[in-house]
Amino acid sequence: MTRPFADDGTLGDLPWASVFDPAANARALSAIQAEGFRAASQIVDRFVRLARPDGGGAASPDFSVDASPGSPDLEQLTRAWWSVAGQFLLGGGRPRGAELDFAGTDGRQGIALESSVPGCAETVVWLHNRTDKDFGSIRLRCSDLLAHGGSVIESRELALEPDTVEMPPRSSRGIAVTIHVTENAKPGVYRGTLLVDADENLWLPVALTLRAPAP
Repeated sequence: MTRPFADDGTLGDLPWASVFDPAANARALSAIQAEGFRAASQIVDRFVRLARPDGGGAASPDFSVDASPGSPDLEQLTRAWWSVAGQFLLGGGRPRGAELDFAGTDGRQGIALESSVPGCAETVVWLHNRTDKDFGSIRLRCSDLLAHGGSVIESRELALEPDTVEMPPRSSRGIAVTIHVTENAKPGVYRGTLLVDADENLWLPVALTLRAPAP
C-alpha cells in the first residue's frame, strides 16, 4: 500500500521521515553526548574518591583539574590512576593497601593486617616514584613483629612478591605482602617496621592483629 505525501508536500507523513529530520537528529546527538558526559563524570568522580585518604566520599561538584605540573588535584588523580591500574595488573582482588611515596614521607600510612589463628593475612604496598630520579632495583625488608607480651612473629614468616622491583622515574609498583599464621601463634597485636633498602628515610610501620580461633 502506498502512503500519500502530506498536504503540504513534505515527507512528514512517512514512517522514516525522522531519519531525514535535522532537528530530530540534533536532539538524538545531544542525548548521546549527554550520556557520554555523565559516564565520563562518573569515571572522574571515582578517581577523585580513590585519591582521598579514606578512599570514599563523594567528589565535589565544582571539581576542576588544573593542568599545571604542581597542581594538587592533578597529583591526586595521577596517584589514583596508578593505584587503579596496579589493582588491575594484580588481578583486582586485593585491597588497596598502604602507599609509600618516594617524593616525600608526608601522609605516611601504616600497613594494617588481620588474621585468625591459624590463617593468612595479606595486603599490597604501593611504591610511587613521582620524581625524575631512577631508584633502580628496590627491595623491601621487614623486621620481626613483636607483641606486648613478648610473643614474636619472625620476619621469615612474611613473604613479599615480587621481592625486587624496578623504580624508574614517574613509575608505580605494587608489592604483595603475605603472612601465613600458624596454629602456634598467640592472639594479639604484633608490630614491626617495613624498610626500603634504597633510602633510610623510607619506611612504614606494620601492625598485625591476630584473633583467637572461633570456639
